[in-house]
Amino acid sequence: MTTDPIRAMRDRQGPIKRARKDPVFLQALLAGQAPTALSYTTALDMGHEGDAALDVARQIDTAAANFTPDAPPAA
Repeated sequence: MTTDPIRAMRDRQGPIKRARKDPVFLQALLAGQAPTALSYTTALDMGHEGDAALDVARQIDTAAANFTPDAPPAA
């Protein structure tokens, strides 16, 4: 991680720009049902495409929302 705030901001914008170039993500975004851009780009990096990437990204978001450091999910 960098301590430079400008580079940190630029690095955070990368997944957002990449996700917004994808027509499937854009349609979900316009419909108000898009997952986070970071989870979507993670799903793309995992090899998923289209609606499958949206489904996986939503699962990632759900898992992140339910995660607590006191009780991590079972492996």
